[in-house]
Amino acid sequence: MNASSKNSAGTLKGLRIQTLSLWLVAVTLVISVMIGFGIVQVMQGYSALTNQTKKYIFAQEAAGDLLLGSNYLTEQVRLYAMTQDYSYAEAYFAEVHETRRRDLALDELETHLSGRDEDVLNTSKEAMELSNELMVLEIHSMKLVALSSGADMGGLAQEIQDYQLTEEELASTAQEQASIALELVFGGEYLDMKRQIEEKMSSVTQSVIEICEKEQTESQVLMEKALIRQSIYTVLVVLLVILSYIMIAILILRPIRIYVNCLKNNHFLEITGAYEFKYLAATYNNVYEMTMEQQDVLRQKAERDALTGLLNRQAFEQLKEQLRNSSDTIAFLLIDVDVFKSINDTYGHDVGDQALIKVAKLLEENFRKADYVLRIGGDEFAVIMEKTGPDRKQVISGKINAINGLLQHPTEEELSRGPFPKYSLSVGIAFSEKGFHDELFQQTDQALYHTKENGRCGYTFYDELKD
Repeated sequence: MNASSKNSAGTLKGLRIQTLSLWLVAVTLVISVMIGFGIVQVMQGYSALTNQTKKYIFAQEAAGDLLLGSNYLTEQVRLYAMTQDYSYAEAYFAEVHETRRRDLALDELETHLSGRDEDVLNTSKEAMELSNELMVLEIHSMKLVALSSGADMGGLAQEIQDYQLTEEELASTAQEQASIALELVFGGEYLDMKRQIEEKMSSVTQSVIEICEKEQTESQVLMEKALIRQSIYTVLVVLLVILSYIMIAILILRPIRIYVNCLKNNHFLEITGAYEFKYLAATYNNVYEMTMEQQDVLRQKAERDALTGLLNRQAFEQLKEQLRNSSDTIAFLLIDVDVFKSINDTYGHDVGDQALIKVAKLLEENFRKADYVLRIGGDEFAVIMEKTGPDRKQVISGKINAINGLLQHPTEEELSRGPFPKYSLSVGIAFSEKGFHDELFQQTDQALYHTKENGRCGYTFYDELKD
């Protein structure tokens, strides 16, 4: 004992764990908020980058669709002019009125570019206007083709019917009308307008790509800055963790190791560490000094049965008192070795002892480590299972059946030492909803008696016996 270690708790000084914890929590919360804000920024940047990319992908696809729609109309009108097959004219007007790729593409471009990239949008509209102007030439061509082929005007598209040819065109021969129709869609004016449309849409596509790359670069810079901040916050967290560990090691872990050694050597505790540990040590030393000559409360060992190593009857009585005020459900098993007297009489007491040891071993192996397995009499055993209710009946019965199966089949090792009996267990089981009460033992005993009266080698649940 070291008298210098016995200080008054009222004169102690030192850093309090509570104060340190509050500071660490406060700093952690601040850094956590900063990290959370940084994560939000990164997510927003990523979302903006993704949305921008999608927007311009859609815009680029729409620009392509507008050009494709215009080219499709050109293809159909030219095929009609060359073959005079009206199905191509029908496909032409299906594209204009039903598929409407050009109109839908322009709507898509307005959706994604309006208010942001007006120059690009205006260029797209100009291309659309040129495409519409081409339609005048195309319908003109189709009217001439229909007239030259002698088609029934009443069955043609309304646009073709409504188009007015010049008197000179009407007076021309069918061959001349067909030739004019081809010139309209293959001639220089038509090709020049097609070239202008393609140039404008190529310009739109290039502009969309450039704008997308610019905004992606800006978003990337913002995300890189946010990630740098996140890296700084991460370093701060690591430093905070290291500082916390150092403080814990000095103020908590070191005093604990010292206290452990003091307790092992039966010494007073050294006054060291945080204020709370110093207070604990001073208080313990005062209590230890007053009680060390009266009793040793730290040395309590459950008494064991000498033969089986299980808890004995005395431990059982203590356990019942301990569990009397428990709020947990309890399953209690009362177990008898069937015809044990006959085993002693037939095989001798040594074999009888081995039979009891085997029962003890099987009970310990089959029940949980948290369960209490006891030998409370000569051939009487018991098992107390805490936090176990009637819903575990199937599990309990399975354990009993498994044990009885093993008892009725001696191992080769047992038989190699001489004759060894086949025997079994009779078991009574009762449940308590709350703690170990006096009636629980009586209920289990009644269930055990019922098992013995009905052939042994089995089990009876008390609640089923009542039914």
